[in-house]
Amino acid sequence: MFNSRKILLTFMMILIVTGLSSQTPKYHFKIATDAPDNSSWILTFKAINTELKKKTNGEVGLTVYPASLMGDQNTVVKKIKIGQLTGGALSSGGLELIYKDFAIMGFPLLFRSVEEFDYVRKKVTPFYEAEIEKRDFVFMAWTEVGFIYLYSKKKVNSLDTLRDAKPFILEGDIVSKTLFDEFKTKAVQTQMSDILTGLQTNYIDTVFSSAYGLIVTQWFTKVNYMADFPITLMLGGIVLDKKMFDSMPKKYQDLMKELFTENFEKLSLKIRKDNDSARKTA
Repeated sequence: MFNSRKILLTFMMILIVTGLSSQTPKYHFKIATDAPDNSSWILTFKAINTELKKKTNGEVGLTVYPASLMGDQNTVVKKIKIGQLTGGALSSGGLELIYKDFAIMGFPLLFRSVEEFDYVRKKVTPFYEAEIEKRDFVFMAWTEVGFIYLYSKKKVNSLDTLRDAKPFILEGDIVSKTLFDEFKTKAVQTQMSDILTGLQTNYIDTVFSSAYGLIVTQWFTKVNYMADFPITLMLGGIVLDKKMFDSMPKKYQDLMKELFTENFEKLSLKIRKDNDSARKTA
């Protein structure tokens, strides 16, 4: 009788501990991104989540939705505003939906090197953080994809051949749309998650990507040519809902900001090396 009771109590304690360990964190951030699952960007989020849970005794945690599962960036921003999400990893075009002048950071030929970007980033970060905070978001960290090149199924080496091609344009990307309009080129509007299918079906035949991005998205399997001229440095940032962020104790806010900044700075260095390696491999 005693042994049975002891076993029962032990079993109940296991259930209680297991239940507690699987509980949703008190401060649960749901973050959407275009980055493919298991890519370096997603692994960085997972590393941050592990550290957050460890250092806050499970009170702060992340759930990341990769590969545009939550829709395009316009949809993600709307979902954050209505509370369906609490964060997003956005490109400069996505951040433009929050603060329109962020679009400047995505202008073509703005940066000639990553060193130039590093210099500018240090100068403009306090300004962008303040402007984004005025709009009820918290800017957590910069993200970097790398220099963007044109890749295509057929040779595209002039404006005339570009006009005959079927390049894609992401929904809401005002800067790219303006450029295509100026070049008198009709781009196909699509979502990030639909590009590989678009290449397979010839709905589109031209993409814009970093060398590493081309590999992790599997687009490289569907293109034959590369225009060896960097169009722009694709960058962006992580933003969180300000109300949710401010609801945490100050020590958690500081910890979260520190972890995001450190981990994404490390990721940027890794992405630069990955892009260099991918270019040599291609």
